[in-house]
Amino acid sequence: MFAGLPGIGVGTLFYILAALWMPFHELARVVRGTSSAARWGRIGLQWVYAFSIIASVFFADRLMLLALGEYTPGSVGPAHLLHGELGARAPKSVLAAPITASLILLAVVLLAVELFRLRQHFVDRRASRARVEQAPALSQSERAA
Repeated sequence: MFAGLPGIGVGTLFYILAALWMPFHELARVVRGTSSAARWGRIGLQWVYAFSIIASVFFADRLMLLALGEYTPGSVGPAHLLHGELGARAPKSVLAAPITASLILLAVVLLAVELFRLRQHFVDRRASRARVEQAPALSQSERAA
């Protein structure tokens, strides 16, 4: 990744994806009847922020390509790595590769978090079963009381 290019890091990508997911999450609250106009206003504001970030990254990419002029590189995006011809037809972008790297890193981090959460769920379940099995058994008279 390139240091100093704002808007293409893992944190920014997570924020943008979370902001874009908010309306879908809120629809579940609408169905339950717990949504409000204030929440939708906040979601709209987050969407404005997210699309502003996307627009600024797009503008920065185009500005860098313009500044490079005739020294503009060929496609440095993931399309070039997959297939040479596909990369030749891909739109020129300086930020495609770093953004793709950030997306892959974000996916790996989220996958690791979910796997750890799943592992912890099974560990807690096993510990709960062990506590139940180690608890002293109640006699017939104690159960009746």
